[in-house]
Amino acid sequence: QNLGPEADVPDHTTGLTPRDKASIVATWDLVRPNLKQHGINFFMKLFEEQPDLQQRFPSLRDKMLSELRTNKRMAEHATTVMTAIQALVDNLDDVETLVEMLKSTGVNHDRRGIPKEDFEILAQVLIDFLGENLGNAWTPQAKAAWKQALKVINAVILSQYKDD
Repeated sequence: QNLGPEADVPDHTTGLTPRDKASIVATWDLVRPNLKQHGINFFMKLFEEQPDLQQRFPSLRDKMLSELRTNKRMAEHATTVMTAIQALVDNLDDVETLVEMLKSTGVNHDRRGIPKEDFEILAQVLIDFLGENLGNAWTPQAKAAWKQALKVINAVILSQYKDD
């Protein structure tokens, strides 16, 4: 798609170019129609790779992995997280709103005692998950754009943590 002469000029706040944003939106548009199922599959992958993260969720703690795919609380949280990511994707051009959403996420997760490292893990698993699920749409450009976006997202979230 032709994004004009500004296609590769990065936003001064996010570092994302119009081309990056277009890649993020285009790849997310493949996830959007099946948000709940992708969310469940993403969390299954997350908990398979990082079993200790499952323990952070009181309602999912000590459940067998095989039970989670049909667990209502799992579906609820998976859908909530995917909807939050979708809201970020939908607000890539509204940096102020984006930052406020991310700050709230940071405050809420800090209050619940979620370690900062969990966000790095989540970002990496999301990159891997998208790569495994998006086929030819997962280009080097798309991967680089998502990595940059998640780097900025995590930086804003973690800026809200009160360091002990």
